[in-house]
Amino acid sequence: MNRRAEYHPLAREDIRQAVKWYDSQLDGLSGRFLAELKFAESRIITDPELWPRYEGDTRRYLMSRFPFFIIYLILEQVIVIIAVAHFKRKPGYWRDRFEPLKDR
Repeated sequence: MNRRAEYHPLAREDIRQAVKWYDSQLDGLSGRFLAELKFAESRIITDPELWPRYEGDTRRYLMSRFPFFIIYLILEQVIVIIAVAHFKRKPGYWRDRFEPLKDR
């Protein structure tokens, strides 16, 4: 089945904040972050059920080089990226993003 990734608008904001921070730390670091994120997206799309269930129907992919995890939901034709969350961010901050997606 050919699925595609769709990012929740607030997941895109998670990414923007991470890129901004990495840009301020070291030249090129944000590019490496985005490359790993793209790699993660392709792995999730290819085999979305490979990563463990997280909360409810979500699953969680741990990024290997950066302290982030990707929370996503598998739907019929799309993988919805709900959050790109830093390990140290308040747990569960993304839960209200998930509720409206359950009925899609």
